[in-house]
Amino acid sequence: MATRTATPMPRPADTPRAWRIVLAGLVFPVLAIGAGAQTLAIVGESTRPKEAAAAAPWDGSAKAHLAKGAYQGQLAAGETVAPPEPWIVELARDAYRRQPLTPEALAVIGASLPDEQADAFWELAAQVSRRDTLLQGLLLDHHLGHDDLDRSIRVLNQLLLVRENQRERFFAALSQALPDPRSIDPFVEILAADPKWGDAFLVAASRNEEGLENLSRIRHRLPDGSIEAHVDQALISAFARSGQLDLAHDLHRRLAQKQGERPGWQASTIPPFDWRFVDEPGFRAQRDPESEQLDLLIARGKGGPFVTRIFRAQGSSIRLRANHQLEPAAQARRLSVSVSCAATGEVLAQENFRERQIALDTAIPERCPFIAVVLSGRAWSDEPRLHGTISPITVTFGAGGQDADQ
Repeated sequence: MATRTATPMPRPADTPRAWRIVLAGLVFPVLAIGAGAQTLAIVGESTRPKEAAAAAPWDGSAKAHLAKGAYQGQLAAGETVAPPEPWIVELARDAYRRQPLTPEALAVIGASLPDEQADAFWELAAQVSRRDTLLQGLLLDHHLGHDDLDRSIRVLNQLLLVRENQRERFFAALSQALPDPRSIDPFVEILAADPKWGDAFLVAASRNEEGLENLSRIRHRLPDGSIEAHVDQALISAFARSGQLDLAHDLHRRLAQKQGERPGWQASTIPPFDWRFVDEPGFRAQRDPESEQLDLLIARGKGGPFVTRIFRAQGSSIRLRANHQLEPAAQARRLSVSVSCAATGEVLAQENFRERQIALDTAIPERCPFIAVVLSGRAWSDEPRLHGTISPITVTFGAGGQDADQ
């Protein structure tokens, strides 16, 4: 097996294969994990292979463990995944002759084979044990060298099952695999089986913007019952933060349809496509569950946006209507409602509240596939607090659009 060195960083055009860069940095630490004090002792004896090999002459399993520890010690002392020293290979072969199905011996033997013999060997050796870290790590290195993303992901799944304390390292590698379209099918198959690490991985993967499009495809192919609500919230928020509002909206609508319609001011736990209300000391908007009205309180010196929501534009114009009972009336007229392009923040229209009414009509340009509706204002420090209620707001899209007050 040829020595492998670090792969140079890819050019932008190579980013779909960026997973190989992270895996290359992942493989070596995995292979060296677990030697501990035993390995240090074996490394100290590595100049006396005959004595080391004689440590347990009657027990193939003991010799296999000795060979594994010796190879891990070799790996820990180097910087690449190099073939084992000849004396370690001979120790492993002796262990194999005494006990053929010992995974530790198979791992060392496999690492010593030339590439043309390794394919068939690893195919069989991988079936012996899915829990031995060295065997699985070398199998991962083999698949990495052959650009086999599907099998690399499956090996990482096995490693995650036995090395939970290495989650962060493995998640980083799996997340880097996401931009490659070849990752979608194996991820769907593995995650659909609901592994213990599945939900945590989806949240971690949502931090890799380059993989969000494929992450969305994977999520849509997974059954809703297998994903916790907080995971979907994290995914929707990640899609929205990255500016990929179409991905965020598609998942939101899928979940909202299963939850049923939410009339009026009803807020959900999956923003930004449901009403979001400010909730601060002295500055609070909250829905009254009995009257369906929105109770608003703005104390002296407080203010800013107090209601926000993003809509997918469903026509070439938008019409907003609501009533309010806010006091003092003179201050209420300084509050405003605005519509802006969600992606750019460009304000399309803004109107102050009218006497007991909120109204705004404006065109929506094609460059704004998503628009943000915001109610905002403040109470000045030298005037009374502003308080009262606002009726559910009606949002209607025109010129082929529809009522979108949901």
